[in-house]
Amino acid sequence: MSHHHRQPTDEEVMAIMIPAGEEVEQEDDGDRVLVIDLDPPLEVKKAGTFEELRLHEPNVYHILCAAQAIGRQLTPETVYNSQIGLVARITGVPERAIIELPSTILDRAVVFVTGFEEDARRRPDEEPDTSPSFSLIFPDPIEATGRTFSDMALREPTVRERRIMKAAEAKGTPEAFLQAEIALVEAVSGWPKAAVLKMPISRFAKAADYLTGFFLSGPATGNV
Repeated sequence: MSHHHRQPTDEEVMAIMIPAGEEVEQEDDGDRVLVIDLDPPLEVKKAGTFEELRLHEPNVYHILCAAQAIGRQLTPETVYNSQIGLVARITGVPERAIIELPSTILDRAVVFVTGFEEDARRRPDEEPDTSPSFSLIFPDPIEATGRTFSDMALREPTVRERRIMKAAEAKGTPEAFLQAEIALVEAVSGWPKAAVLKMPISRFAKAADYLTGFFLSGPATGNV
């Protein structure tokens, strides 16, 4: 059975570029959905009664929200808080209800929603793909800026495009590093930022890893 969520508007995904408190429902990619039944149902005062958690693949917008929640200090506490927010955003269940879940249920939800990016990322010991070109196909096209995006064509970044990434990651926070990858994918692909933010995170991870792979294969750059 196919489960789809409405695609966010361009305004909703772009609002994340200026931190905002909006929590909006997003589009998932395909039928990879996990439903966790809550038995007994979770009853939370002023929040309601919840019988299930319905989880799907995050998009870049979701992960950027989670990175913003971590802030400047990457600690077990900030990471856990960002995971709570990520599950709340994906499921549409308020955070004040999520924090009342049995901890093992939240753990299961976190493993599922974070697994899409983890499984797609290049392994540390894996050779980067430095092919002249790289293409991504989107079976569920992305709607943004009044256009439809069903494929992404990538190639080796130029020095100018790499400088865009370097500038974006300067703050050194988890959010900054993700913003840097977003800026690089946007620059090389020609996609508008609103469309990049709506990409399923597994597709985005493949795109970002391909582009940054060129920076790993060359001579030392003096990075510290």
